[in-house]
Amino acid sequence: MPTNANYAKLSVGTKALILSKLYYSVLSKSLENLDVERYYSILFFLNEHNGCNQQNICNNLAIDKTAMVKVIDHLIKVGFVDRNVNPDDRREHFIVLTKKGLKQTAEIVKSFNAIDSEIFSEVSKEDQDTFNKVLCQLSSKLKELPATDLFFNYKKTGRKKRTVTSDKV
Repeated sequence: MPTNANYAKLSVGTKALILSKLYYSVLSKSLENLDVERYYSILFFLNEHNGCNQQNICNNLAIDKTAMVKVIDHLIKVGFVDRNVNPDDRREHFIVLTKKGLKQTAEIVKSFNAIDSEIFSEVSKEDQDTFNKVLCQLSSKLKELPATDLFFNYKKTGRKKRTVTSDKV
């Protein structure tokens, strides 16, 4: 982590990246005993929007449609969600948490909330509201600017294993 003086000089994008990496490393650690190994944000979103369509998830979490299909396929395979075809429009799919998915998602929501509580524990409610307001403003402004589509790789990200080698023969 850069020193406070160096951190202040970093771009907003770099600071957001660092914050995200730190946040998700804490989240992953707090959820390591669950059957979930990734896609926490999608499951968190579904907790409040269970039964929404895939496009809604893509739009709200800035995930590419093609990547979303692979993510949903994985979540179906592990038994967390079902994909239901809209009977009025077969091109639309509703994503519904299964009983297993609901149970896992409850733990994910609990972890998100616990982390948020901890990191904001010494931040006033007014500053928290300002922080969230500014984040929304920055996101809105960025959506107005010309940009290239950026795709994130949603493949499994396993923990690195250390290998010990010996020079002895």
